[in-house]
Amino acid sequence: MADVVVNVLLQQLPLLIEGATFPSGVENEVKSFQRELQKINIFLEDSEGKGNEHKKVKALIRQITEVAYEAEDVIDTFNLKVEEQRKRNFAGKIINSIAHAIMLHNVAKKIECLNKEINKIYDDIEKYGIERTEARVDAEAEKALHKRRRCVEEDDVVGFLHDSDTLVNQLIYGTQNSKLDVISIIGMGGLGKTTLAKKIYNNDRVKSHFHCLVWVYVSEDFKIRELLIEILKSQVPISDELTTKLKGMSDEEAKEFLVEQLLKSLQGKRYLVVMDDIWKPQVWNEVKDAFPDNSNGSRILITSRIKEVALHASRTPPYFLQFLNKDESWELFCKKVFRGGDCPPELEIMGNQIAEGCHGLPLSIVVLGGLLANKEKTHRTWSRVIADVNWYLTECKDILALSYTYLPRRLKPCFLYIGAFPEDFEIPVKELIKLWIAEGFIQQTGRRNIEDVADDYLEELIDRNLIQVATRRSDEGAKTCRIHDLLRDLCITKSAEEKFLYVHRDDNSSWNTSRRLSIQSRILHQFISSNNSGTSNARSFLSIGRGLEFEKIYWKWVHNNLKMLRVLHLDPAILFVPKEIGTLIHLRYLNILCQHIPVSIGNLENLETLTINNMFDEGSVLLPDSIIKLTRLRNLQGYVGLPDNFPLVTAWSSLQVLSNIQIDSQILHFIVEGKLPNLRKLGLEWDRGSGDIKVTFPSAQHLSHIQKLSISGMENMVKLLPDSIPETITKISLDCVPLDNSSMEVLGKLPKLLKLKLHFCLPSGDLHFHARSFPQLQFLELGGRNFGNWIQDEGAMASLRHLVITHCDIITIHSSYLQKSTALREVEVLICNSSVKNMFERLQMELGFKLHIRF
Repeated sequence: MADVVVNVLLQQLPLLIEGATFPSGVENEVKSFQRELQKINIFLEDSEGKGNEHKKVKALIRQITEVAYEAEDVIDTFNLKVEEQRKRNFAGKIINSIAHAIMLHNVAKKIECLNKEINKIYDDIEKYGIERTEARVDAEAEKALHKRRRCVEEDDVVGFLHDSDTLVNQLIYGTQNSKLDVISIIGMGGLGKTTLAKKIYNNDRVKSHFHCLVWVYVSEDFKIRELLIEILKSQVPISDELTTKLKGMSDEEAKEFLVEQLLKSLQGKRYLVVMDDIWKPQVWNEVKDAFPDNSNGSRILITSRIKEVALHASRTPPYFLQFLNKDESWELFCKKVFRGGDCPPELEIMGNQIAEGCHGLPLSIVVLGGLLANKEKTHRTWSRVIADVNWYLTECKDILALSYTYLPRRLKPCFLYIGAFPEDFEIPVKELIKLWIAEGFIQQTGRRNIEDVADDYLEELIDRNLIQVATRRSDEGAKTCRIHDLLRDLCITKSAEEKFLYVHRDDNSSWNTSRRLSIQSRILHQFISSNNSGTSNARSFLSIGRGLEFEKIYWKWVHNNLKMLRVLHLDPAILFVPKEIGTLIHLRYLNILCQHIPVSIGNLENLETLTINNMFDEGSVLLPDSIIKLTRLRNLQGYVGLPDNFPLVTAWSSLQVLSNIQIDSQILHFIVEGKLPNLRKLGLEWDRGSGDIKVTFPSAQHLSHIQKLSISGMENMVKLLPDSIPETITKISLDCVPLDNSSMEVLGKLPKLLKLKLHFCLPSGDLHFHARSFPQLQFLELGGRNFGNWIQDEGAMASLRHLVITHCDIITIHSSYLQKSTALREVEVLICNSSVKNMFERLQMELGFKLHIRF
């Protein structure tokens, strides 16, 4: 992870130079070090994507990592000491002045030494001639790995009957009819894309339909000359004369010549060309001119792990290959282990456990099944496999590791970080993005909001089939995500190699001085007990999974051993947060479950995200007055109460998320007056003990960036006025906020509103959705009242996909109205009586949407 650390340091060094008073010579050393790092950064960029590098490259990158980590330690220690000196009183500063001067001198010497080390590394790069052209993937190792992959994937895999039929029909009849079309099979490594493509390629209907068929394998390190020759060889013999002629051409000349030859050989034919395992969108740019459109139904079939490849080559939607279900996994497992025979009854339970442990990935099942086929089929043998399925799948990990090897360097730390979360854990996307930002993984792009850039990173990892979407938001973006167990294991293995992340599991493995620690709460005591001495240079500490209390002694361990923390995420309940938390001045992210926050929280001037969850989910945690000192806060969320002096805040312009905050009229006035101009998400709960609210909320002219609004408990609120809701809003959730017909008309005119939840808000009576109202609304949830007739004018809610009716015993809807919501796919009926349930069952039969009912 040298590139990550170097990038972060390059951002921090200018701040260090600007904000510190150095003794003679130190400033020049720091600036010199900065220049050397920039040169090293260029080398790292040149070696990007070279996962099996020349041995010298590997050694150099390891050296760069060590030097960069050491420099990071020097800088953070310097900042820590300077802050301690700044907070001393006058007498304390005098007493410690000599020690402070010695510290500054030591910093100068350390930076000087680091400069020499960096210079030596750069000299080695030039000395050994390790340039971009030589820092390549080892070709023989790559070919051997791809050969192993093909041997596994070309084995006959079950569960492809429907996929095969669908794609054969698409190839023969097509979405473009007689025009040349590109069809793509996309999916995670090991899902069987090549196997499915082979099945289609050898299908009798396909063979009889196409005049000629071509299969070509495309590697990540493809060369256009070789690729075009492989395709041409399937059409015409490659003579010695032609080979000699090509040798005398430049790459560009050879490409032009081969494209011309292919056009001639394919002219007039109905052809199918399968291009297997494409990694880069540029491949299509290089070869597309070689394929003539003969207007006779010719097709190109490509397979890839990367969605962008498919979208670049064709407008035809890609075919996404799915994981095997439980029955298909068991069928494939038996086929591999027993070669057509039956599983002995005494091994069925264990066999099912092994098959399920592969989580529907055909590659895993084929590899594990092949292994067990050659072993003694006994309870003892299989129990060893169950104990550690992932250990037996080393071959799978090597194949899956290709996806990591070819990741852009900016995405690698984001992917590895997923290993910090427990197995089968649904990761909240918004929280993951905040963590990435706090870690320094996201590169600012112009004036774009950094959260939006991080969201793009996530989408790219999803498109590369390295992360799976678990649940989606109303705008189709990922709400929660997860990772396949084998990929998680890959993250943990790679992270340990790079000292990037240490995940403490039940195996009692020793901590390897990684920069980040992840410990599940149930084994937290075990870890701290075995690592209770020495100071760590860890920058992140995550304890995920509730179930234990974070005891006072644990805080002492954090304070003594983790002074450099930037990220602290604690799911275990905390009864006592000590004042010493204020000494963790590098903290950028703090997520805790507690009852009380000390005044020293105001010392955390670098804090960007503060999430406080009440451990009993009752009432709110009152924040101290010192909270107003945290001028870099971007996210403040949790069931918290703001201090009385909160309206005195004048420097919270960075705040983007203020969520689940308990407020009174004074704080509400502060928000309305526009003191938080960059808010994107606002969630407020009315403090019932502070009297009735007397203002209209919110003000459009000040909250110009707001996208999500949640209000709860304002029963006596003045109605929402027509000009009071910003048009940037995409999601609104109101609970116990009275609305009338005019308020609904205001909501219906919001041009970007995608999701609307109204609980105990609307008066009983008819529901009237006016013509062309709610033009973009996709999700609507209504509840807490008994309604009359559902009336929907022409053009109203034309984009509605998902409807939820909850806590409602009276409502009348005619199918003719819901038919106007042409996009409606799903309806949920929750805690309603049988008459409402029966009505929606009748509507389902008429309109065909999915119906979920829960009493």
